[in-house]
Amino acid sequence: MPRDLVELTKQIKAANDIVDVISDRLSIKKVGNQWKCICPFHNDTNPSLTVDKKYQNYKCWACGAHGDVFTFVEKYERVNFAEARNMLAQRAGISIDDPTPQDGHKSRLFEVMKWAQALYHDEYINGPSAERARHYIGTRHLSGASARQFGVGFAPTDYGWLERAAQKDGISQELLVEVGLLGSREESQGVWDRFRDRVMFPIRDIQGRTIGFGGRILPDSPLKDRAPKYYNTADTLLFNKSDNVFGIDLARHAGAGAGYLAIVEGYTDVMMAHQCGIANVVATMGTALNDRHLSQLRRHVHKVVMVFDADDGGLSGVDRALEMFIAHDFELAVATLPKGLDPADLLAEADGVSTFKDILADAADALDFKLNSLLMSEAKTVEGSRRMLDAVLGILAMAPPVPNQSTQMKRELMLTRLSQRLGLQMSTVTSRLRELQADRKRGDRTTAPRDEPVIVTVQPTTPAAAVNAPASILERQLIQLLLAEPSLIPDAFSRVDPETVAHTGIRRMIVELFGLHESGNHADLDGLRFRLLDRPELFEAAMKLQDVGRSIPDRPLYLNKIIDGFAGQRRAAASRIVKEQLLAVGDDDDAAMTLLRRLQGPE
Repeated sequence: MPRDLVELTKQIKAANDIVDVISDRLSIKKVGNQWKCICPFHNDTNPSLTVDKKYQNYKCWACGAHGDVFTFVEKYERVNFAEARNMLAQRAGISIDDPTPQDGHKSRLFEVMKWAQALYHDEYINGPSAERARHYIGTRHLSGASARQFGVGFAPTDYGWLERAAQKDGISQELLVEVGLLGSREESQGVWDRFRDRVMFPIRDIQGRTIGFGGRILPDSPLKDRAPKYYNTADTLLFNKSDNVFGIDLARHAGAGAGYLAIVEGYTDVMMAHQCGIANVVATMGTALNDRHLSQLRRHVHKVVMVFDADDGGLSGVDRALEMFIAHDFELAVATLPKGLDPADLLAEADGVSTFKDILADAADALDFKLNSLLMSEAKTVEGSRRMLDAVLGILAMAPPVPNQSTQMKRELMLTRLSQRLGLQMSTVTSRLRELQADRKRGDRTTAPRDEPVIVTVQPTTPAAAVNAPASILERQLIQLLLAEPSLIPDAFSRVDPETVAHTGIRRMIVELFGLHESGNHADLDGLRFRLLDRPELFEAAMKLQDVGRSIPDRPLYLNKIIDGFAGQRRAAASRIVKEQLLAVGDDDDAAMTLLRRLQGPE
């Protein structure tokens, strides 16, 4: 990372006192020389989170959560480091110079979307022609407060309305096309409004920034017969409907508290749920739940409840979702609404809120839901059982290979439950699954191009025991010292070979610190953060190691002792090798004397 980016990060960190940042979000009190509060990262009842103003870090003595101001914002807001840094920079009023032209352009696109959202929302609130839009929102049982919370807007029928407003505010036609608000006609070099006579639902990212819009044509619109009912912003640098979910910025904390997020189908369904105090609800945007949605949702929860209308029966989306969840360390449940009602309609009924909460609480595990649906549709015969078995195993066979032990266990538990529900031997179920998987592989080979290259991935040969073995005391003390006292790194760089460090995690930290020193960059914890962006868990360990190192007195003297300890280990290892060679040479006196001189001589 560029040196100035690390310096900027240090500046942002210095401008955001960790006590102040945490007090923005939690109730925090001073106790002695430290500050304490309820830990937000586990179900805390007594204040377990201590905050150290001197070292600008925090630690929970109950769950082990630990870090600095960036780490706290990352965990609390469930964002990555870059997003946390941007949020803290904005809080401190520090301007971040975008490191690349593309990022600078992206910031401009965010500004355009913010402008458009404000324009559409003002038109919804104050525009005379928006009365029909306000009436539509009312028919969905939504309040004015909900419309303001979600930033609901209105795009008038008037052709060219958006472009004229943009010209007045100095926003180019090209930018409006790039963010997906105008369409371009290449043949005539003209543009057209993508959104006309529509209620506009802003789609926001995790930080609450508008990245796109979903537009709903008004029911009485003269355009309704020649336009789709719902229309999303086209894919842009900011937005892709297959990556994002509606309402995530408002639902993420409630989802973390509830332990799951519920996924519904409509924008107004999400809004109505939030209006009724059920805030852990989001929606996909006209697309089925996919792997990219999961990658976003997994940052916040480990369970998803898919909410279906009873008319749909849940079957259309469950099969694909089951296929995804088999290969992910993730829970999937299915909730079914009463026939003919969507969430907004149900919640508007007299006892709708309690009913909806009960439906979410009683959501069935996806596999059980699938089996229950099949049991209702299939006859209780041998042939019916065979069809049910193949229907479920066919989904499992389509899933990718399980990547870890957790998901392997999950698959085995599913197979066990399947065998129990159908009254079959486990061996029969697993045997049939292997047959279907083999059939699928044969089908893939048949349809694959003949010249398709075969890619073989070679795994590292480092023994698992070596990788997972605990670090030696000397190795731990070395990295603790270097992180606590970065001024010792030049001395260690000239005297320690990182290859002699057995523990892979500590070796990676030392290599990166030495690399920072050698390149003239910040060889300290803040510099190391950028070198370990691919290993956030390793950086978290580094922060803990630094804390321990701060308690070591006379650190320069201690470093000399540690390096002497490494030298002693090398001498002991060399002695063992020579002794083993002496035993091997037996009666060969000349060879024995040569080896003895090596053993007794200097290192």
